[in-house]
Amino acid sequence: MKGDMYTVGEVSKMTGVSKDTLLYYDKINLFKPQYVNPETKYRYYTYKQFWQLDIIICCKNLGIPIPVIRDILLTKDSQKIIEMMKVHQEEAMTRSNYYKKVAEDIDWYVEQYNMVKSITVPSQITVEHFQERRVIYAENENNMKDYHSKFLEATKNVLKRTDSFRRSSGFIMNPEGIEKNKFMKIGEYAEFESDMEDVVNEENYHVIPEGEYACCIVNVVNRDVDFSQLNQWLMEHKIKPELVLMEEIGFQLFDYFAQGYPCRVKVKI
Repeated sequence: MKGDMYTVGEVSKMTGVSKDTLLYYDKINLFKPQYVNPETKYRYYTYKQFWQLDIIICCKNLGIPIPVIRDILLTKDSQKIIEMMKVHQEEAMTRSNYYKKVAEDIDWYVEQYNMVKSITVPSQITVEHFQERRVIYAENENNMKDYHSKFLEATKNVLKRTDSFRRSSGFIMNPEGIEKNKFMKIGEYAEFESDMEDVVNEENYHVIPEGEYACCIVNVVNRDVDFSQLNQWLMEHKIKPELVLMEEIGFQLFDYFAQGYPCRVKVKI
């Protein structure tokens, strides 16, 4: 075909748009050839059509969806095109903020991993002052598994709304577990970085009181914990534990119970 008519292959070579893409654009009526040979079914484009392809390429590079590109090609009013582009710009900013948050969350997870690697177990006993905290909480009413199902129910609205998985997790412990070197949970709690007051029922909140806490780091393997150092300290200071917190150090995305994981014990004194 001579003159200003070009085959699919020639257009592809000149523009860098693949043959498959050009055929797809033809199929969806976005960019159709000027002429199709009725016998050979070969498609031919004219030079005057290339401006349309230029617009399509520019829009695709901007991430504009095909339905909007089609509207832009059909619109002869620059003001309307600007309005469509502004809508897409707002959507692009939303996606940009989302992926920025994803990248930050991955950095946070790497920090959590490095934190776990740096932990020395067991640690020395320290006494620290902590402010009052409101945490999302679910208590173990029937058995050791019951608390977690209730905890998932308590946090489901948070997980639906938040765009970040960043959180800190902990447990309120049965004080008898310290003497028995066992991880005996009464309930589970979590704190999320975002304010979730409006999506969590009031009954699912629990107040951890302000005060002085004896703290140390222990390693938990399944339900076994070596609390001997903490027991010795409590005995020497004649303290009978009433409120015991066990907070996981580092957020981990695998089943780590059998291999062990570090936790910070806090005993209110």
